[in-house]
Amino acid sequence: MDFLGARALLVFALCCVVSLKGYSADELSSADLSDSKLSREWAEKGWPFLQHYCGDCHEPNEPQGELDIYQFQSVESVGKESASMQRVLEMVRFGAMPPEDAEQPEEVERKQFSAIADQLLYSVTCDLRPRPGKVTARRLNRAEYNNTVRDLLGLDFQPAENFPSDEVGAGFDNNGDVLSLSPLLMEKYLDAAEQIASRAIVDPETLPKLKIDLPSDQLLIAGDTQVGRFNGRFYRPEGFAWVNLEIPHTGKYRLKYYGGNSSADTQETEIAVLSGEGKLLGSGRLGYYGGGGSSDSFGFSLELGKGKQTLIFAPFNSDDGSGAAVITNGSQPDGQAIADRLDQNVIIAAKAAIEDPLTPDQRIDHLTFPHMIRSIRVEGPERIPREAYPESHHRVIKRVASRSGSGWKDVEKSAIESLRPIMTLAFRRSVTDLELERYAGLVRQCTDRGMSYFEGMQTALAAVLVSPNFLFRIEKPDASSRIEKDGSIELTPTQLATRLSYFLWSSMPDAELNRWVDKNDLKEELVSYQVGRMLADARSRSLSDQFAAQWFGLRNLMEHDVDAELFPDFNPALRDAMREETKQLFNHVLQENRPISELLSADYTFVNGALAKHYGLTGVSGDSFRRVSLEGSGRRGLLTHASILTLTSYPRRTSPVQRGKWILENIFGTPPPDPPAGVPTLEESSDSTVSLTLREQMQVHRRNPACAACHRVMDQLGFGLEEFDAVGAFRLASKGEAEQRMDSSGELPGGIRFEGASQLSKILSKTEEVAFARTAIEKLLTFALGRELRPKDRCVVDEILTNTRSEHYRLGDLVREVALSRPFRFYDWDAESPTVERLE
Repeated sequence: MDFLGARALLVFALCCVVSLKGYSADELSSADLSDSKLSREWAEKGWPFLQHYCGDCHEPNEPQGELDIYQFQSVESVGKESASMQRVLEMVRFGAMPPEDAEQPEEVERKQFSAIADQLLYSVTCDLRPRPGKVTARRLNRAEYNNTVRDLLGLDFQPAENFPSDEVGAGFDNNGDVLSLSPLLMEKYLDAAEQIASRAIVDPETLPKLKIDLPSDQLLIAGDTQVGRFNGRFYRPEGFAWVNLEIPHTGKYRLKYYGGNSSADTQETEIAVLSGEGKLLGSGRLGYYGGGGSSDSFGFSLELGKGKQTLIFAPFNSDDGSGAAVITNGSQPDGQAIADRLDQNVIIAAKAAIEDPLTPDQRIDHLTFPHMIRSIRVEGPERIPREAYPESHHRVIKRVASRSGSGWKDVEKSAIESLRPIMTLAFRRSVTDLELERYAGLVRQCTDRGMSYFEGMQTALAAVLVSPNFLFRIEKPDASSRIEKDGSIELTPTQLATRLSYFLWSSMPDAELNRWVDKNDLKEELVSYQVGRMLADARSRSLSDQFAAQWFGLRNLMEHDVDAELFPDFNPALRDAMREETKQLFNHVLQENRPISELLSADYTFVNGALAKHYGLTGVSGDSFRRVSLEGSGRRGLLTHASILTLTSYPRRTSPVQRGKWILENIFGTPPPDPPAGVPTLEESSDSTVSLTLREQMQVHRRNPACAACHRVMDQLGFGLEEFDAVGAFRLASKGEAEQRMDSSGELPGGIRFEGASQLSKILSKTEEVAFARTAIEKLLTFALGRELRPKDRCVVDEILTNTRSEHYRLGDLVREVALSRPFRFYDWDAESPTVERLE
């Protein structure tokens, strides 16, 4: 496809959009809490707790972990360093601080401090109406690009698989602040646009058509034949000819038969044209062929279906006054009988006659061979049927320009009529007449250069697909936008519909959303209805494939190394099944609107034959996934999924640290800090620990004061999963020991003991229900907004927690509340930026 030199202009347009950044508003200053009751509680109870239990290690001169807790003496300083204070709260609340070898507070003291610190953080971040946050021009990531092309045009061939990997920010690859546009990606966009456009729109001239002219020596004829001097084939009264055709499209085809009677003294003969099944398709009358190389002929149009078709040509008479066809041998017309004569022997003999052609005969007995056939011509279809075009063609081409000689007329008018609906969908907004004229002009330029109207439309569609309006989600005020006093702006219905669809489907809005947009009604109950409808749609599986897969790190499993000698049964099919299990559990909890904690406590899972065998479960075979009970299996929830257990292991052995770290990050939302510099890993430790078990080595490692604080909790969580090996299979004690269950016991802060992964999962689903829900909300908000959360987003998280607490934080409800939240429905706009009118 020729871009008419437009590539350079399109590259320029793409370059310009890189600078499209939103306008961030100043963060709200901390509230004046100096005279409040909360300030007094902090001074009397909160700060003394920190100073007493943490002051020695985290003092100003050489603070451990680079954390100076003396910056939190006043409520004002807490407001300025709220992110650091949140981290302190999480560590104290969970019992990771103070470290084991330090003086420990009573549980009542720990709870009292946590309550005061939590309320203080809420007050300094949520004392006023929270600002929704800035808006950034967000490039479609690879999944969004593929899904949008699929839903826009009905094409599903994954063009973005050849794009460079998307950058990841705050755990997700849809973060607008990190999705850059490299020169390589720009070139990939241009290549993909051309491929998509050429698949989406088909020039009728490129579609296969049938045009064959078969001479007599290529025709199959039943019975004996003779060949005349000019290669006409003469055959007996009971004989007939047939051809096998490959019909490209269902439709009307033009048939032409050339031949005739071999003698001028005989009456006209009628030739029946039958289908391979014996159905009469039509007929034609023939007289004397004329001698020499001449022939009589007849022709007509007939309907043929797509695929392999056989046409039979058999002589018969219809001159007895009854109109009934009479085969020349005197029998009544029976097309089926003729078709039945096409047995294997007849076919073999007819093919042999073609392969070993007869020598032309100077003298032919016209009584013995009364019929001559010279050639058969078939052309068509007369009109390309609608189904011959891909669905995408009809989505784009609404009107075809008229032909004018070798050129086209009404090109721009036809192009505008076709482009308006597809550009409105592609740009996810209404398009102006000026925009339409520009793209229609590309079509006209193509036809002016001798290209077809359809090639011109391919060029215009490709240009649409490399437009920043397609590749980026750009939210800015329009003439209907109302800027509030704090500078925030409510999304327009079009913008909100786009946010909803890319949050829940990673794709463009559908027709129902667009109808809702046209009503211009943003009532919360209608937004809530749309969320419910969209979650019920199969496209909401994107939340499992994109959101959950990134939250739980399932994509890392694809690059994870496993020692093939130690684990010979691990293969790509099993790895895919591991990922699918976790995504299916998430999708089930979402679709059934179950509490988020059920991801931890579920006593069921989804497996196919390969994964069931890996788990030691019976009664499941094949590739299809089905729900099964985990009763008696020692498994419960996603912590015992092979996907999680494998990606948190090393190639040759398990890693309690990695597994515990995964739980802290993804369940509690409390990622541990990076290990201190200079502290050796287990592999680098002294040889004196080689003879110790992994649990004993970890205990030695934890004696290092720099490691104890984090490993105190992290290791215990990881030990609870030790009954599963490095690929998530259940295991007994290692070689050399008596066969007994691995020691998977542990103790959580607060003295809560557990035995094994199933018990650990059940305990965490109850004790950490709120923490897990908070983590889920934070992840959902991050994914939905396409940006990293700010400290002041904490009040939105708390509001969603409050709204969903009574139903134990059902996953579907969390998604709905995120969609109803202020940051999702509003965005910040710089008051110093140009006015809405000037933007237009």
